[in-house]
Amino acid sequence: MMPIPFLLLLAAWLGVGTVQGGAWCDDQQAGIGSYDPQRSEIALCTERIRSKGRSIDEVVRHELFHAVQHLFGRDGRSFLNDSQITVLVHRFMDDREVMAVISLYPSDEINSELEARLMSRLVPNEVIGGALLAGRLVQQAPQQGPIGSLRAYLLGD
Repeated sequence: MMPIPFLLLLAAWLGVGTVQGGAWCDDQQAGIGSYDPQRSEIALCTERIRSKGRSIDEVVRHELFHAVQHLFGRDGRSFLNDSQITVLVHRFMDDREVMAVISLYPSDEINSELEARLMSRLVPNEVIGGALLAGRLVQQAPQQGPIGSLRAYLLGD
């Protein structure tokens, strides 16, 4: 399995930065992590992650999956439809966690949040990294930066 530091290094190379702590963590006293699409950056509240007994690796994968959703232009929507998410949620998530998501998130963001939580637990780092790369390849114009050059080479642009 690809170690988390390599996944974060790949994400940084693809333009998704990481900050430890910072303004978001200061403002959101209950939060453990966030993805900011305007800054293309994940924030990790590492002390809070540890104090709550959560896995930093899982939080990183979760926030990077939100970056994948953004790169593919999902605008808060999930890749999976309602029935697919429902089956996975019933099988792999605790009812209390699901209810917390339903009560804390706006209705149009619930499925994307549930999807990110599921993907952070079910898919390996390599899949998240590959999805980040694919999202950047789809998004970036031909010949723009190293990813654009790779895109141009692969797609013959």
